[in-house]
Amino acid sequence: MSDKPSTPINDYDPDTEERDDAVIGTALRWSLLAFAIVGGVGGVAAYLLTRPTPPPPIQETKLATVQVREASKVELPTVHFTDITESAGIHFQHENGARGKKLLPETMGGGCAFFDFDDDGDQDLLFVNGQRWPWDAEPDAEGDKPLATLALYRNDGKGQFDDVTRGSGLDISMYGMGVAIGDFDRDGRCDVFISTVGTNRLFHNEGAGKFRDVTEVANVGGATDEWSSSCGWLDYDNDGDL
Repeated sequence: MSDKPSTPINDYDPDTEERDDAVIGTALRWSLLAFAIVGGVGGVAAYLLTRPTPPPPIQETKLATVQVREASKVELPTVHFTDITESAGIHFQHENGARGKKLLPETMGGGCAFFDFDDDGDQDLLFVNGQRWPWDAEPDAEGDKPLATLALYRNDGKGQFDDVTRGSGLDISMYGMGVAIGDFDRDGRCDVFISTVGTNRLFHNEGAGKFRDVTEVANVGGATDEWSSSCGWLDYDNDGDL
């Protein structure tokens, strides 16, 4: 053991300390530069990846000049009708019973129908008539008119019609409205249904220009206090029957 006190060793070197500071400063600058470069590259990449897609370019097409076409003039054909009622032999006049009171059925004309009732190939004509009201018993100023009935006109095939109502079975007085023609019993002949103010009527075509009232048998009269206007035949259940 030595009794000689130890002398402290001083390791501080100013030059070494300056060199260390310079190295640290250089490293810091390079680090900051590297961070700046990485940040810039990342920012550019992020912008390129997230930027909106530019809209496609708009191509403008020049519009063609509108050419106005003038429509040709339309000339409608001239159609002339000649009233041949009287010359054809038709003298029917409708009786609406309009006397005194003003009732709605009086404002409506009766129906009519073309059909070949005698199977001769020519279209005959049926007019539906009205009648006086039951409470109207007063005669006309010119005297009582004959009883108003349906009117059946037979076509002679030459443009002339003959009144064959009397004795046909259709010479019946009623306040008629509409008419429907159909072969309800499939015997090949056209039958006649008349809608009325009151009981409706069904007439079976017996042939030879004769009709028979089968309203009650067919049960199609309806109530006596009802008013039927238009009418029509149909096969609603598709069984082949009207």
